[in-house]
Amino acid sequence: MKNALVQLGLVLLGVSSVHAVKLLQSASFHARIFPAGAVEKVWAIQGKDSIPMQGSDGQYYLTTFPPGTWRVWVSARSPYHDVSIDTDLRPGTNKDLGDIQLTK
Repeated sequence: MKNALVQLGLVLLGVSSVHAVKLLQSASFHARIFPAGAVEKVWAIQGKDSIPMQGSDGQYYLTTFPPGTWRVWVSARSPYHDVSIDTDLRPGTNKDLGDIQLTK
């Protein structure tokens, strides 16, 4: 019984270590988009992968995802135009894309 508890503890330690390393290697970014009412959807795109960004009132963010080169695509309602921004994220960073002004 004691041996089984030790093995269980080692397994739990290993699993939590793997998750901790993943969190250290993940990245995040956020942006403020104006005018907020003109935003239809915001996506983060890397290769064939795409992730919808969460947000409200013009504040959009994406957390704990793989680092690398990403394109942020803002789909705007008419009469505003769509915007895309390329950004390179390093492991463990939180990048601020700043203010994104949609134009007509």
